[in-house]
Amino acid sequence: MKSLVRQTACLFSILILGLTLLPMDSALARGGRGGGSRGGGGGASPRMSSGGANRSGGGMQNRGSFNSSSRSQSRSSGQANRQSNRQAGSQSRQDNRQGNQQNRQSNRQTGSQNRQDNRQGNQQNRQDQRTQRTDTRQGERSNRTDTRQQGATDRQNNRQNFVDNNNNWYNGGGWYGGGYGVPPGWGWVGFTTGLVLGTAIATPPPYYDTVYVGSSSYMYSDGVYLQPSGDEYVIVAPPVGATVNYLPDGCTSVSLNGGYYFDCGGIYYQPFFENGIAVYQVVQL
Repeated sequence: MKSLVRQTACLFSILILGLTLLPMDSALARGGRGGGSRGGGGGASPRMSSGGANRSGGGMQNRGSFNSSSRSQSRSSGQANRQSNRQAGSQSRQDNRQGNQQNRQSNRQTGSQNRQDNRQGNQQNRQDQRTQRTDTRQGERSNRTDTRQQGATDRQNNRQNFVDNNNNWYNGGGWYGGGYGVPPGWGWVGFTTGLVLGTAIATPPPYYDTVYVGSSSYMYSDGVYLQPSGDEYVIVAPPVGATVNYLPDGCTSVSLNGGYYFDCGGIYYQPFFENGIAVYQVVQL
């Protein structure tokens, strides 16, 4: 019984002592931390001054130094990588720009050469076509000239043949002086006084040319001009401006007012060349 009381008293004393020392230990611990933070003025608790100091002081310093160095190295490495990436990207873009510029330049040169070739080809084609058209027109003009020349020659030969066979066809005096006689080959009778203006005949002459003055057409044969009127042909005065390929016989050349003309019984013709052929135009003097 006494032993139990002693044990209980001992435990009670230890408990009281522990409760008494616990606040002191907490105060000492707070004092040591505070002093260290504010300049190291206060003491440290036994736990903090021994191995704890090494662990919390030197260890924390070591960890701080290690972390700062690692972060600095990481930042340097990151900056180097970013710088390298930027340089690589810039070089790649520069290469791409140069490549694109060279491609555009090559395309422009190729396109320019193609356009130049096309222009030259088109120009040559147009020149060939112009030359061909010119040759065609020249050939057509030559053919027309030859045809007109041959027709004029044939008509002249026919007219000359009629004149040779009938020497009394021309009476002189001109249209305004009584008219021409019936040209040879017409085969008409009853015109002993010649063909006068306004005379209507039933049949056209055996040979004639069609001439135009403006929109009016006339039949021409050996100095005689006729116009169709229904079923007949009326003899009219030579229209001013009519151009013929030959003159009637009996015309004489005259020089008037500084010009050169042919007087055919009081009707004047002015000669000129048309497509290399001599023609004669009725003029009013």
